[in-house]
Amino acid sequence: MFTKVLSLFLLCACLVLANARHAVGHALRAAEIPQEQAVVMQFAYSTGEVPAFANVEVYGPADAGMEFQNGRTDAQGRFAFVPNAPGQWRVIMADNMGHRVVHETTVAENGGAAPTADAAADAWGRFATPLRAFLGVSLLLNLGTMSVLWRQRRKA
Repeated sequence: MFTKVLSLFLLCACLVLANARHAVGHALRAAEIPQEQAVVMQFAYSTGEVPAFANVEVYGPADAGMEFQNGRTDAQGRFAFVPNAPGQWRVIMADNMGHRVVHETTVAENGGAAPTADAAADAWGRFATPLRAFLGVSLLLNLGTMSVLWRQRRKA
């Protein structure tokens, strides 16, 4: 009986791993594309897909509660705005499917975004792989447990 359960578990594991790329959830990230006077944002899901025509709101440093600009991303998930003052700006993008990202950028004295490393994307890359591995192993263990319990129930 144990060999049958183990065989079933390995078969399920192979099927899940074969389709893992398609079953992975996705999150949003934001990265800046430096320009001279404008701040251009590129939004993308962790799968590489882009949120086309998603809602965007921009808040300036003068009044964090007052909307400076709003609009939509283009077909490639990009959004641009020209700030009118230096300081910390907040850009919020929501795709109306439950995904939302808040990205803060510092605008330099001469306009445009101050050059920064995209630490958020790097952190996401370090976090995503262990999380995906943990979730995959958890799924396999749960499927194996369900299979054993189902077989025991049928024998009783």
